[in-house]
Amino acid sequence: MFQVSQVDDVSVVTFGMKRATADIAHEFKDLINTLADEKGVRKILLDCSGVFFIDSFFLGAIVSGLKRVRANGGEIKIYNLDKNVYPVFKLMHLNEVFEIFSDRTEAILAFTQNSK
Repeated sequence: MFQVSQVDDVSVVTFGMKRATADIAHEFKDLINTLADEKGVRKILLDCSGVFFIDSFFLGAIVSGLKRVRANGGEIKIYNLDKNVYPVFKLMHLNEVFEIFSDRTEAILAFTQNSK
């Protein structure tokens, strides 16, 4: 369902579904917790390519993941939000909580720039 790849010291989590809902929120939280707590990952980029719907329960899982990663001194950034999903982030002011990018390279570079 989720795939994790590495670009330098950034873990890129790719969503392998069109709808991110409560059904898979627990799996997502477990993945983020494993990356942050067990593997010591501090830089996570969520690749939302192809996701055209995110429900409120899954949004809660993303925020929960951010809290966990930040508690460990890290950050989560997001890129490639669908045009139908971005307004939900904006409505809930999550665009003020997460850095959101349209370009993967730009998002990865932002981790480097923020750590200087």
